Amino acid sequence: MKAEYKFLTQVLEGHNDTEESISVEDIREQEHRLGIQFPKALHEYYKRFGNSTYITQHCNNQYEPMTLQDIFVPGPDFFTMDKDFLVFYQCEESVIYCGIRFSDLTREDPPVYICAWNNPDWALENESLTNFLVCKAFIQMGIEDRLPYWVIFDENMWGLSEYQAYWNLNDEQYEIKETSSMQAWRIFYKNGVILLFEMALGENDDDILAVYLASFNKQSMLDLTTQDGALPQYRTNIGS
Repeated sequence: MKAEYKFLTQVLEGHNDTEESISVEDIREQEHRLGIQFPKALHEYYKRFGNSTYITQHCNNQYEPMTLQDIFVPGPDFFTMDKDFLVFYQCEESVIYCGIRFSDLTREDPPVYICAWNNPDWALENESLTNFLVCKAFIQMGIEDRLPYWVIFDENMWGLSEYQAYWNLNDEQYEIKETSSMQAWRIFYKNGVILLFEMALGENDDDILAVYLASFNKQSMLDLTTQDGALPQYRTNIGS
């Protein structure tokens, strides 16, 4: 198992029911249906997290993993010219798909490619399947109100560096670095809290559009947001 899965395990430990795991037999059945063998990283992901209700849901225009039964190999009517891909991730509302090249399926942790209805050529999305799966899961859990407690900071005068200084996030041990071709997010995990920074992707690397906090632990959220009142205004369900 790649080291990054440890972060995902830490977040979900004690919260995923045993019924949410997928058996090796079920995975092999789907491999037989598709006539291929999953890369080791994808096999491990579906076995451990493939039915997690905190990850796999109908997203609000966000990327999400397909259920094991919905993974597919493009047919002749699929809109891309190149059909030699295993498609396992999608952003359904935007008609965006992510897949793995057939030629990379034997690699333990292959790269991930992306295509969209208005841009049908496959383009590199992430050099690491494991990093892709973990980072997208953190983003889903952070912005989709899937964990019991959440906090949202809308765009304000604070930049990334100010939040990092306030929450002492400058130590690299807290950051889960996304190796995506587009650095739209900065992801941190500290004291049981997911901290997501949606980047503005402008000329200034410090500009952010929003900040999302999510956790199973109410006290950990309170510790981050009620220290001295210096934080910008935010929306939350902690008091509800």
